[in-house]
Amino acid sequence: MKIAFYSGGKDSVYAYLLEKPVDLLFFSIYSFPRPSPHIINIGKALELAAALGVPVIAAPLPKGREFNYKADLLKRLGASVLVAGDQAVEDHLAYMKKLADSVGAELKEPLWGRDPREVLMEEVRRMDFVVTGAFHRELICKEVNGENVLEFLGLLERLGVDPIGERGEYHSQVVRVGDVRVEYRCGGVMDFGGYYIAKLL
Repeated sequence: MKIAFYSGGKDSVYAYLLEKPVDLLFFSIYSFPRPSPHIINIGKALELAAALGVPVIAAPLPKGREFNYKADLLKRLGASVLVAGDQAVEDHLAYMKKLADSVGAELKEPLWGRDPREVLMEEVRRMDFVVTGAFHRELICKEVNGENVLEFLGLLERLGVDPIGERGEYHSQVVRVGDVRVEYRCGGVMDFGGYYIAKLL
């Protein structure tokens, strides 16, 4: 079984698009000290997966036992290929390699080592996304697409933010893939110690 790790964010969706078909999307639910924009907006992530026609499993991972629980679940699901959207964080890649080895699966990382600006430009040719989490309030609720991506990149550069937010500088929710669109509006914006998270409605 080919399983893609999925958050609803642009990089996980793009990795899925590059590696499809996949049999299952795997949404990990962690207990973080600060809430995850992906988990806060899980409803939209699941709505998008349904619209794409790909089954998704949302797995709550017990605190302190996340790795073993995830590995055991992937084994039970019969995972033979794992797909992830990491690009440059070595710790993330090492974790994914360890997980794949533990499961006995092949690891696919189609974004790894790519130029982040180039990746973003490719992403917006196939999808639109909205920024749901960021350290900079002015990024929150911005919808990014092929028409305004250069303006968005200019703003990121002025703010000193990585083009794809690989280190968590910003998080996103995909709202269009090809002809598939998830309708949304930005609800309240929450401030978690200087990190801003939008709730999509």
